[in-house]
Amino acid sequence: MNHHSKYELHCVISSAFTQPVYLRVLTSYLSPSTEAVINFQQLPSNCGMYFYISCVKKPILLQKLVLLLIACGFQLSAFSQYWQQKVDYTIDVTLNDKEKTLDAFEKIVYTNNSPDTLYFIWFHLWPNAYKNDKTAFSDQQLESGNTNFYFSGKEQKGYINRLDFKVDGSTAKTEDHPQYIDVIKLILSKPLPPQQQVTITIPFHEKLPFNFSRGGYDGESFQITQWYPKPAVYDKNGWHPMPYLDQGEFYSEFGSFDVSITLPKNYVVAATGILQNEDEKQWLLERSGFEWHPKKQKTKSKSGIIKTVTQKFPPSSNETKTVRYKQDSVHDFAWFADKRFIVNTDTCRLPSGKVINVYSFYTASEKEMWMNSLQYSKDGLRFYSNEIGEYPYNVASVVQGPQSFGGGMEYPTITVISPMSSAKELDNIIAHELGHNWFYGILASNERDHPWMDEGINSFYEYKYMQSKHGRTKAFELLFQSAAVRKLDQPVATSSEEFNELNYGLVAYHKTAEWMRLLEDQLGENTFRDQMHRYFEQWKFKHPRPEDFKAIIQPALGSKAEEIFSLQNTRGILPHNKLKGFKLVTPLTIKNYLQNPTKNILFVSPAGGSNAYDKFMVGGLISNYKLPPNNFQFLAIPMYGTGSKKFTGLGKVNYTIMSDGAIRKTDIFLNASRFSMNDFVDSFGNKYITTFNKIVPGIKFTFKQKDPRSSIRKYIQLKTFFINEDNFNFGTDTTFTSIDTSYKQRISLVKNNYQVNQLQFVYQNIRALYPFQFQVNIEQIDELIKPTITINYFFNYPKSEGLNVRFFAGKIFYANGRSESKTFQYDRYALGMTAPNGYEDYTYSHYFLGRNEFEGAASQQIAMRDGGFKFRTDLLSPEVGKTDNWLFALNLSSSVSDKINPLSVLPIKIPLKVYADIGTYAEAWDKNSTADRFLFDAGLQISVLKDFLNIYIPIIHNKNYKEYYKSYLSKPRFWKSISFTLNFYNKTAADLNNLFEF
Repeated sequence: MNHHSKYELHCVISSAFTQPVYLRVLTSYLSPSTEAVINFQQLPSNCGMYFYISCVKKPILLQKLVLLLIACGFQLSAFSQYWQQKVDYTIDVTLNDKEKTLDAFEKIVYTNNSPDTLYFIWFHLWPNAYKNDKTAFSDQQLESGNTNFYFSGKEQKGYINRLDFKVDGSTAKTEDHPQYIDVIKLILSKPLPPQQQVTITIPFHEKLPFNFSRGGYDGESFQITQWYPKPAVYDKNGWHPMPYLDQGEFYSEFGSFDVSITLPKNYVVAATGILQNEDEKQWLLERSGFEWHPKKQKTKSKSGIIKTVTQKFPPSSNETKTVRYKQDSVHDFAWFADKRFIVNTDTCRLPSGKVINVYSFYTASEKEMWMNSLQYSKDGLRFYSNEIGEYPYNVASVVQGPQSFGGGMEYPTITVISPMSSAKELDNIIAHELGHNWFYGILASNERDHPWMDEGINSFYEYKYMQSKHGRTKAFELLFQSAAVRKLDQPVATSSEEFNELNYGLVAYHKTAEWMRLLEDQLGENTFRDQMHRYFEQWKFKHPRPEDFKAIIQPALGSKAEEIFSLQNTRGILPHNKLKGFKLVTPLTIKNYLQNPTKNILFVSPAGGSNAYDKFMVGGLISNYKLPPNNFQFLAIPMYGTGSKKFTGLGKVNYTIMSDGAIRKTDIFLNASRFSMNDFVDSFGNKYITTFNKIVPGIKFTFKQKDPRSSIRKYIQLKTFFINEDNFNFGTDTTFTSIDTSYKQRISLVKNNYQVNQLQFVYQNIRALYPFQFQVNIEQIDELIKPTITINYFFNYPKSEGLNVRFFAGKIFYANGRSESKTFQYDRYALGMTAPNGYEDYTYSHYFLGRNEFEGAASQQIAMRDGGFKFRTDLLSPEVGKTDNWLFALNLSSSVSDKINPLSVLPIKIPLKVYADIGTYAEAWDKNSTADRFLFDAGLQISVLKDFLNIYIPIIHNKNYKEYYKSYLSKPRFWKSISFTLNFYNKTAADLNNLFEF
């Protein structure tokens, strides 16, 4: 309409036409020269938008605008279809194998296929993930329990620098990412419109890291991965800049690669794509018979000292060569270089008749294990081609990586695998990693956000492949269900970064594979295969998302689709995997059980044990403990002591209640045990053996972790120990005979019953760096109340284990005040800075070989409690440092470097530690006391079998211990001063308990 010489167009458009592209096209048409104004107003409920345009030009302008609106509608319709960017690379790179560096020049042709004009491009500079210990990669490593990178030296770190970005020949500005040092923003000198290209050149220098994660170096073996500046993905959801992580993989744009690699001439290079050098191809064929084994040679230092060293790699050639690899339709490029590689090659005919080249690269040390690697590769390629879709490339390679690499890692047309322990395991890993050519390589989903689409689907096909060769195993299912029934699992749809380390394997990999098996069961094998072929054909060389996969599968599932796909967002065991039935299991049939587990079992096994009084014990074990654990669990180990001629044993009953509330798990339990604990031979030659009986009811509340990745564990436990034990009652017997009169001992056994109530609160942080535990115990025995606090803190060392610091504080209260008679009466429960013996283990919570022995090696066993001292004064009464008032102690234990550990020369690694204890107690501060106020001891600690056996050799101690040492220990005194502990609840068991909390 015409209003005061202005022309206006009023319009309402639907929400479908309010996309940014539509509005940008419209506003760009209305340039300042039109002297027009456009005004937008959002309509209620986002149902559309009202706008009007006013101008001072002729009405013909408004007519053109109407036509423009129609054209924009068609344009929007076109842009709403799937699109993806294209990135073509040309890279020239030179390896300096001595300096462990790369120097390269990279040219990128970036094609903007999006409907948007780009003003910048995010780039990944992932080598900077290894620059220092403040990167996202380093943080995640610590969070997952790995300190190797954090404590690595400067020479093992890596970085990328000397970057000079140019866009179409002009120097371009860059901006750092506000959070990640391995992500950078390239500012384009001019906007990049849709359907246009830009050429970016980047010279760069790179210091390679030691292979902490997927790539780097190990000696002169190189795994060059995630090594070049790479644009982040731009898709319909915007930019995806992301830091490098060890747990959580990649998302990259498709394109082509043309890479020229210059390095010493005697290196074998295995890389993504097709080798272009004919002479190099011929040389690789000659490497099938090559072998290199480490050699020992003598070298002379500058000081003239001659020593023997092992030469692990052949010397590098003085000449260099340049090898060139090219590949289209891939989104990444990796290469591997090693002078020791044996090279095997063969052709593989796929089910369609297509023939491809297959290579395997490995060292002589792995020759026997890798001798069938080509056949494993061909089997895997044919299997995946048949099940999903034909392998589209002309080459596939498998490469043996170093042991430090740990596992396998996939890249387009090539995979690297560390040494395996068996041929079956190698076959399995090769199939899995080659399978990633489909799920990651060809179907390039966002692995960081949706790991199930990559690792999970691929694991499903790996399982099918292995089942066709070796049968099905359910070991991983049992581990997953063990976490699930304890409510420690996470949904399949969780992102890589949100998974804890355990669930990344058990859920992203395994549970997804089982979910895929559920799909196959619902659809039938043939229909399922057809749907996966459709998925492959429709989305190959693209970036499918979860909704794209669902759109393919949903029509075939029909009404069951929502129910089955909703399982991706829930925790727990999948319906088709819920266990049923009952099975009797023995040590001989446990392997069969693992292959076909049941809901309930009765495990029956022979059992045995030994101590100084029962001697060898024989019996049996009956239990329903299993993976996954039932809510109701029991364990009974009845035995018979061949020395005591008595029945012994132990048992446990436990009922677990799970919850999604603040208290995740409640355990109600009853423990019981009976063993012999002492013996005595009277003057008549009669032997008396005493026993103890223990019944312990209790309840334990385990608190929920707020974050599944949290390393914090908390629980409260209440126990009551009902103890019944035999004590010796000594008397005399007067006997008159015709020969002589003698007085002989008469022994009788009397029962002693007592009760210990114990309340315990434990707060743990099991993090890899500086883990600690805070524990509060309150015990009550009749009139006595004994609160204690124990704090353990571990300080990691860069090159060895670390320093363990233990602080202990305790106080004893009496309900009606202290007295000398109570001090004597409750002597057994007192606090002490003398290593506790078996008699002082009043709750019978420790295993003692000879609980009440005073001679022989068994008498030198101690328990770690109270002051934590290692020196024994149990022949004294009272013992050194014993109190029924208060006590403070500090215990230190430090690992010793292998360089100064004399035990390091042994074939079995035996760690050597040094320990020191210092403490004080109430009586030492009395006005009339002549005792040292602070007691201390220090010495050497030998730890065997991951701290199962700890042997303490005292070296230094103060005068109180010295006097005991000289006065009470008969010769040889040194050997009798040594003490040891047996720790049946060692670190391995503790770690397992923290994972599954049995």
